[in-house]
Amino acid sequence: GDLLCQLFSAAAAPLGLDGASIYAALREGQTLGEALGFPAELADVLYLRAHTWFTAGRPDRAGALFRVLCALDGRCADYWVGHGVCLTLSGAQDEAEIAFATAAALRPDWAAPHYHAAGLAVSRGRWEAARAHLGAFHARRNPKVPERMLREVRRLEAAVARRDPIKGA
Repeated sequence: GDLLCQLFSAAAAPLGLDGASIYAALREGQTLGEALGFPAELADVLYLRAHTWFTAGRPDRAGALFRVLCALDGRCADYWVGHGVCLTLSGAQDEAEIAFATAAALRPDWAAPHYHAAGLAVSRGRWEAARAHLGAFHARRNPKVPERMLREVRRLEAAVARRDPIKGA
């Protein structure tokens, strides 16, 4: 622990940061954002901006913000799903799988990560994984799941039944 603290402090010093106190806060379970003293509202602003970029057709810009959000607070499943969607669109499929798995682990009752992971699995021709994610989606789905998502799930299920990869899923 001491060596790691010294290394962290040495790396933080050129940035004008007190690495020892940040390291201590991280060891106590604080997020990086909390340890750095960022106000909680900052994450809200970044999240809104990421959604704005995504909606504007700029997943590259949104992805950069989702990556920062995941680094500042890795406990928020919403950030991981946004990051995973942007990773998928950029072609970083292995990383997207990890992001969706992280979101699912953080929020075990949420259907959305499984929906996105199923689409990614279908696009990669990973039929067993797609079936597992579709099953997990249905086990977690609730009345708040949007109809457009349910339509897409039916399309994914049809692709799995045909074993036909859907491009852009």
